[in-house]
Amino acid sequence: MAFTLVSGTTVSIASGYSPTPVVMSAITNAAEAVATMAPGHGFAVGDLLEITSGWPKLTGRVVRVKAVATNDVTLALVDTRSLSQYPAGAGIGTVRKITGLTPITQLSADVTTGGGEQNFATLRLLAQEDEVEIPTTRTAVSNTLPVFFDPSLPWVPAVRAARDNKTPVAVIFVYPNNASTVGNAYWGMRETPGVTDGVLTTEITLRYSAQPITYPG
Repeated sequence: MAFTLVSGTTVSIASGYSPTPVVMSAITNAAEAVATMAPGHGFAVGDLLEITSGWPKLTGRVVRVKAVATNDVTLALVDTRSLSQYPAGAGIGTVRKITGLTPITQLSADVTTGGGEQNFATLRLLAQEDEVEIPTTRTAVSNTLPVFFDPSLPWVPAVRAARDNKTPVAVIFVYPNNASTVGNAYWGMRETPGVTDGVLTTEITLRYSAQPITYPG
């Protein structure tokens, strides 16, 4: 059993990507998928990669490199063993490396998380008196980040650009125990501040476009 205090958590927005996507010519069905990258890919252990894949459940996810053997790159905690969800040979695509991170400073500790709940379909069977529920989809995951607002802070242009471009940009949470959550999200930011206890405040909103991953420290 372990407990992690929230104080010391950092949040960053991806502020740089490799200019040319790397071709991913193959990817395995495994407990941790191994992707074959084009020669000269330059990826190293610990790098964060944005995946575009023929597998809908993988495409758009941000993943961490666990191991590199020449052109074979192991994607940490990416379980692709289900052939129904990850049909063999259909997962090829391209990869972008995250090359820069900009910390989001002056965040309030009152960060909230929503979504991720399992939805169920209710079945009424002719031969049974009791209804049966089976799992279907999960709701979209979101975060709301209250912030003590200052428009001169260095992260504001990056968040504003992500919001205005309306395309997913990676976010990285790093916790005091060195665990981290990484994901691709649509960004929102209210630029008309409110007031909390006499201090100007606003909020950043994140709506994840693909399932985030939490890695242990």
